Amino acid sequence: MTRTVMDPEERRRELLACAMRLFAEEGYDNVSVRAVARAAGVAPGLAYHYFDSKEKMFAEAIGDYARRCAEGICESLDDDELSLDERLERALDLGASGDYPYAAFFHAEGHGALHDRLSLAMCEAVRPHLRAALEADAASRGASAPDADELAAIMTYGAVGLASGPGMPDGAAAAARRYLRALLAEFRSGAAAD
Repeated sequence: MTRTVMDPEERRRELLACAMRLFAEEGYDNVSVRAVARAAGVAPGLAYHYFDSKEKMFAEAIGDYARRCAEGICESLDDDELSLDERLERALDLGASGDYPYAAFFHAEGHGALHDRLSLAMCEAVRPHLRAALEADAASRGASAPDADELAAIMTYGAVGLASGPGMPDGAAAAARRYLRALLAEFRSGAAAD
């Protein structure tokens, strides 16, 4: 086997992507660190250098996958050419699209805990971007935003919980949008009162 030299961070990302693919295709119980190394074309020792256990590899693979899934949402929230309302609508559309490479795996029956773990990791990736968008909206109105982080948490974790996951009612996404608009209106009226 010809050895390809890669930047260590690039190699780590490659191993995480390979691990996520194998976990989704074969299931957690059927994948080992050695199997990921073999599929990535590296020596098992190199894979163990980055991940000392399958559990750690899996946790980091989900975190990496969540960040990749959240990229478009974060970019929408960071788009300062749009109003906050437009940013939120675009982010919600992207989040609700379900257009993720391993969506079937995370929505499969019996994978609720895995879906929840992924959802929480996506929330952690999105929250700082939403906080910054809320702060920018307040600043554009000459207001302060002392509760921006708390509101970002409520909006992020609440929207994911209400509008995603297997078995959610059909109107859940519409309800999430309605409640997010109400929270945003309260945020704006509270900031105006400062």
